[in-house]
Amino acid sequence: MRFRKLSSYRISGVVLALGLIAPALGQSPPPMPPLRARLIANFQRDQAALQDYTHREHVLVDKDGTADARTLKVWYVRGHEVQQTIALDQRSLSPEEIEAERQRALRRARDAESRPATSPGVIQFEGQNYSFAKLADDYVYTPDRTERWRGREIWVYRATPNPAAPRSSRAETILLHSQGEIWVDAEDQHVMRITVHTTAPVKYGLGVLATIHSASLDLWMERAAPELWLPASASFHVQATILLLKSLSRSKQQNFSEWTKSVGYQ
Repeated sequence: MRFRKLSSYRISGVVLALGLIAPALGQSPPPMPPLRARLIANFQRDQAALQDYTHREHVLVDKDGTADARTLKVWYVRGHEVQQTIALDQRSLSPEEIEAERQRALRRARDAESRPATSPGVIQFEGQNYSFAKLADDYVYTPDRTERWRGREIWVYRATPNPAAPRSSRAETILLHSQGEIWVDAEDQHVMRITVHTTAPVKYGLGVLATIHSASLDLWMERAAPELWLPASASFHVQATILLLKSLSRSKQQNFSEWTKSVGYQ
């Protein structure tokens, strides 16, 4: 299984956030389309703003007990993410390695410049595009409780699979075997946390026939400015069996920092 970056707009679990239907817990929900459209618009605006920033990202990946930890510099070209390794946890990079990483990143940036720009209305999963609006319909959202977080009012919703939603892709098959919580900032009406986990084994590709026994995702966003929320951290874990023989364990932890309003390599 190849790990894809868990950014704010490429994690399949992000789509859970986009169908929330109530303006405040304890009240009857209004018609779904107005607030649903508002949340999708807010999320897309955050995504568009994200691409004007450079940031640092500490990534810890564990593959069957073998860990790799490093710090990346990340920026965006026409909506495509470009990464440069700037530090390793296990050892120091030599000046030659630093320059080689820089040159590789610049080549990726030039390649991204020649590719079509990404759409703010979709996520990419396994090379396929899925619209936020379509995937939002895969869940039913139920007001659950209010929380106080850093002095702010948060609405918490339970997300459960929509039994009427079609299972038209492998990605949606996983979503429809999971449940979790969505946290929404009450003032800004922006999603600030998504936590989701599978509830039953899922037959899945992973390159060959496999069964996912458990998978979980926890994504946190941080308020960078009024009505602007950028990624703070993300963690993902999956345990699977391939062809009923080989066990597979993968996890990825990301911490985002040093968001700087700038475009391109600095």
